[in-house]
Amino acid sequence: MTEGGRLAAELAPMVDVWQKLLDQHVPDRTGRCRTCTKGGTGLPGVRWPCSLHGIADAARRSHSGGH
Repeated sequence: MTEGGRLAAELAPMVDVWQKLLDQHVPDRTGRCRTCTKGGTGLPGVRWPCSLHGIADAARRSHSGGH
């Protein structure tokens, strides 16, 4: 299991946490994550889906039984 997979498994029972991550890490109109920004600029800098969205989505799937 990858590091992200282990983190998603740990996060799966924490519904409020992964739901908040999914709600916050959404794409902007240019296809970048609104929350993951270039350090110190506040400008989106990471293509969406970002790694945090991916881990939160894996946690959601794990929680609902669909690895």
